[in-house]
Amino acid sequence: MFNWWNDTSLWLDSVGAKDQVGLLGYICWNLWNSRNRFIFENKNEDPVFIWMKAMREAMEFNQRGSAPTPNSVKINCDSSWNPSNQTAGIATVARDSFGKIMQGLNACVQVSSVRVAEALAVRSGAVLAVHRQWSNVALESDNKELMTSLEADLDNCWGSKAIEADIKSLLASVNYVVNFISKSWVAKMTRTLACPFDWVLFPPADLARLVSNDSVSF
Repeated sequence: MFNWWNDTSLWLDSVGAKDQVGLLGYICWNLWNSRNRFIFENKNEDPVFIWMKAMREAMEFNQRGSAPTPNSVKINCDSSWNPSNQTAGIATVARDSFGKIMQGLNACVQVSSVRVAEALAVRSGAVLAVHRQWSNVALESDNKELMTSLEADLDNCWGSKAIEADIKSLLASVNYVVNFISKSWVAKMTRTLACPFDWVLFPPADLARLVSNDSVSF
């Protein structure tokens, strides 16, 4: 499987279609999920639906924030919440401007809402920035309301109020910006227990490809 993926990626690069590698990854991921639902849940999904879902997810990823400027760190923070049992996977990925993973965190937490889960993910990013003494960071999350609240110093969500106050306190000595971006692979895989907890040292091939596509090219 790895050889096929590597050969296909190299071929796409050779024909000037490097930007389609991400779409290929989402197609394979959605085909795998559909196959599992067919086998384990007896669900037969429309191929057109699978294709459209892969297209939409790839487009959302391509709309992510830009790479950080030199001498700064981009910290992607995200969560994936399951309302049925109120569990969430939270994840933080810190990278330099070349896309190299500098540090990462992921965990399963019990929370009452997606906003609280997202706030905890961003807080983990803020803790990481302070602990590593990074002075210039770009924090990114797919929760627009949360990022707007942090950027404009608002106080509009009782459930995550204390966590957001803690984030602002942690970042008081850091030069930071906040950006709204799309979903995180790591957070979703952590919630479903499909992401290994040593992913920072040994990132799965599809995550490594996404990171590579999100780096600065020189």
